[in-house]
Amino acid sequence: MRDISFLKVSSFLASAAFCSSTVFGGIALAEEISECPKDELWMECRAAQGDVLAIYVVARDSYDLAYAQVKEQGLADFTQALMMGRELVGMDERNGGRLLKMIHLQLSWGNHIDRDQALAWLKEDRDQRDLDYLPVLINRLAPGHTQ
Repeated sequence: MRDISFLKVSSFLASAAFCSSTVFGGIALAEEISECPKDELWMECRAAQGDVLAIYVVARDSYDLAYAQVKEQGLADFTQALMMGRELVGMDERNGGRLLKMIHLQLSWGNHIDRDQALAWLKEDRDQRDLDYLPVLINRLAPGHTQ
């Protein structure tokens, strides 16, 4: 009988510890979120703090802005979108790979403001990531540079 009451007390203490850590963990999360001002830069602030969803939203907005510039002016700067896309892939975010591929396509079509930089980025990603489509994109941007 003594062993059963010990187990009941132990499970009660474990439950109490879990509940208190959950409650106080929630408070810490709320404090972390409240550090960002509730204005138009809130999402960028959350992304800087490492919020994966916020990083994706900012990266996608950056891509969309650059793509709109391509439509209007023919060239755009995909630097921020690429860096954040790489970060998302490194975090295993499920949409990060799709976004990175969209950026790679824009780079391969010559839509980045610096063609040499775009080629270097594509080669970097070919060397660092196992992406079977990159040799084709590199060849599209600079024929003969797939090695």
